[in-house]
Amino acid sequence: MKLAVNFDRIEGALNIHDLSMDIAGLPDWILGAFGMDPQRTHVVDTAQWLIPERYKPEHSQYSEVLILQGRKWALACDGLVKSIQVPLDRVNLNQDRERRPWLLGTYMAERCAIIDVDQLVEEFEAVSA
Repeated sequence: MKLAVNFDRIEGALNIHDLSMDIAGLPDWILGAFGMDPQRTHVVDTAQWLIPERYKPEHSQYSEVLILQGRKWALACDGLVKSIQVPLDRVNLNQDRERRPWLLGTYMAERCAIIDVDQLVEEFEAVSA
């Protein structure tokens, strides 16, 4: 699945193999956490969270971590492709936010799903509280 994230909602990116992550006591949808409290960053198994019905862990080839605004959450990615400007008038907005509230919409020119980062973080916070 190809995802797009608003550049203003990203704090950085790291190679997952350069991280030393703690995995003790974390739910299965979190691959691990790095950093010191209170600035601990939790790395989410993105495919497991977003498309659990199609998730197959053996197909994940996570190599990058995209750190979201606030630095508490990061998304594991197979790779970062490119940075582009998406014209809002070309985004097909998600009309059914009940099923996938994290999906803002799709941009067919790049064949990608656009993530609503604020909603996604809200979901992570609600489940991990």
